[in-house]
Amino acid sequence: MVESVATDRYTPRKPGNVLPTKLRGGVMAAKLRLLSASTGLVAALVSAVIVGWQSSPSNGAAAGPLQLDVTDLPMTNVSTTIKWPVIETTDPSPFDPCNDIPFDAIQRIGLAFTPPEPEDSLRCHYDAGNYQMAVEAFVWRTYEQTIPADAVELDIDGHRAAQYWIMKPTDWNDRWWVTCMIAFKTSYGVIQQSLFYSPIHSPERPDCLQINLQRAHELAPYYKF
Repeated sequence: MVESVATDRYTPRKPGNVLPTKLRGGVMAAKLRLLSASTGLVAALVSAVIVGWQSSPSNGAAAGPLQLDVTDLPMTNVSTTIKWPVIETTDPSPFDPCNDIPFDAIQRIGLAFTPPEPEDSLRCHYDAGNYQMAVEAFVWRTYEQTIPADAVELDIDGHRAAQYWIMKPTDWNDRWWVTCMIAFKTSYGVIQQSLFYSPIHSPERPDCLQINLQRAHELAPYYKF
């Protein structure tokens, strides 16, 4: 017959199995002091890590590109010698025939059959009735680059000049313009003075070279060299 054993809730436990109340309180206080000390140590370590991170650049910042203020860069693309003028410039309008030659001078030599007419760039067109003339200043071409190999050089009122044909009068070009030219050497380039006429409208056929040379002597005092 198996007897059931009931839990004895009334028999006191042995003294060796239970700590006295006073001793249990001391152990608890010691554990609390140890936990407090550990917490303080961890807080100190965290503070040290934060201070160290703030006082030194991070790895990411060290690996990035170095940024300099523009004022820190040396100016290596400038010259220490000042030159004047820095850029050489040419007057784009050193001589404008229509404006610079007085109208009475044009009228006096028979070039005002109709009023002078400004054309492209610095070119002025004059009308003598039976022939036409044009005077033009060039700043982008020199005298040497202008005159052809067969030009005849001469002195016109103390200025270096050359005379040559553009289109000679021949049997086959009687329906075209006959044209001759005088070029003056200038400090800025060249002045071209051309005389032209149509054999159809000018049957008397003016002497192109001779008349153009005569007009050059008459106009040279008004030209700007």
